[in-house]
Amino acid sequence: MGLRTRWRRRALGVVGAGSLAMLLTLALAPMGAAADRVAPAEEGPVTLVSTASDRPLSAAVDYARLMALPSIDSGARPRSSAPLATGADDCPPPRCSDRRVPVPPGVQITSNLVRVLLPVGYRAPRNRDRRYPVIFLWNGVRNDHDAWTLKTEILRDSRAWPAIFVMPAGGKLEQAGMFSDWADGTWDWETYHTQVLVPWVDEHYRTIPGARASAGASMGGIGALNYAIRHPGLFRAVLSVSGLPDTTLLAQESVLGTPAERPDLRRVWGDPVLDRANWDAHNPTLHVDALRDVSLFVTCGTGYTGDPNSDAVFTGDFEKSLWETHRGFLAQLTAHDVPYRARIAVGGAHNWPYFDPMMRWAIPQIIDLLAG
Repeated sequence: MGLRTRWRRRALGVVGAGSLAMLLTLALAPMGAAADRVAPAEEGPVTLVSTASDRPLSAAVDYARLMALPSIDSGARPRSSAPLATGADDCPPPRCSDRRVPVPPGVQITSNLVRVLLPVGYRAPRNRDRRYPVIFLWNGVRNDHDAWTLKTEILRDSRAWPAIFVMPAGGKLEQAGMFSDWADGTWDWETYHTQVLVPWVDEHYRTIPGARASAGASMGGIGALNYAIRHPGLFRAVLSVSGLPDTTLLAQESVLGTPAERPDLRRVWGDPVLDRANWDAHNPTLHVDALRDVSLFVTCGTGYTGDPNSDAVFTGDFEKSLWETHRGFLAQLTAHDVPYRARIAVGGAHNWPYFDPMMRWAIPQIIDLLAG
C-alpha cells in the first residue's frame, strides 16, 4: 500500500477519541493559504477549503478539518433585505423580466416561465458587443422560478456581478421535478432544461459561448450537480447551496413513505429497489469522477438539533441532515482526488437568509472563472 493511499484511508476512516481531539485542534487552528477561517457577524464560524488534485495529502487534511466541525447552534440569526422581507419589487425592469420559453411537442413541464436577471449596463450602447457568462439558478421543492430574486439578496448583490442569471421553473411541492425526466413519464424537466432552455438563452442573449454555471439551493443542488454530471461539457462550474449530494436518504424516505409537500420519488426514479440503477444514476455521490473537469463549489451549514421552528424544513435540524449527506460526498471527492472548494458554516438553518453569504462567496469566483 503506497503512502498516498495510507494517508487517504487514515483521513477517511473511523476516528477514535484521541484522533478526534487532534482533528478538532486542526479544525480550530489557522488553515494557511489553502483554506481560511472567518466569522461573519450573522452566521456561525465559517471554514473555507480549496483542494487540488495534485496534493492529495493536503486534501485529506482539509477534509478532516471539515469533518471535525460541530453541529451546534451558533446563535447567529441573519437579517435579510430580500424583497420578501422588505416588500420591495422582486423583479424590477429593465434588468429583470419574466419570459416564456417555447416548449416543443412531447416535452411535458408544469410551467415554462423563466426569470432573467441582466447585468447592469447590459443594454447600454457602450456594451452592445459585450458578451457575458450565464449562471442558471435552479429552484427548491417549495419554490417557483421567482424564489431567487424574492427570497435572496441577489438583486442587490448582482449589481456588481457581470453575468446573466437565468431562473427557470422546475416544478413545486408534489410536482417538484427533481431535475429529472420522470420514470412514469409525467414530466420532462431534464430534457427541457438542458436541451430547450440552454440553447434558447444562447439564442436570445449575448452570452459567452460555453461559459455556463449550474447552481442551485436545496433540491436545486441536486439539479446543479446532476446536470453537470449527466451532460459533460454543458457547464463549466457548479454550485450546490445546502443541497442534497447523496440521495440515499431520499431512497429510505421513499420506502417508508413520502413526506408531505414532496414528490413521490417512485414516480420520479422508480422503485428504490427494483429500479436501483436509475436511482444510482441520479446520485451525485456515486459519480464524483464526472465532476473532475468542472469548477466545483460546495456550501452548507452544519445545522443543529432541537430547533424549535415549527416548520419541518426551514430548520437547523433539516440543515444538519443535509450536512450528514455532505460528509459522504466530500469523502468521495477527496478519495478520488476531485478538486473542490467548500464553505461550511457552523450551525445555521435551512432557510434563504442563510444562503445569501454562501452565494456571495461563490458567485464572484464563478464569474471570474467563466469570464477568464
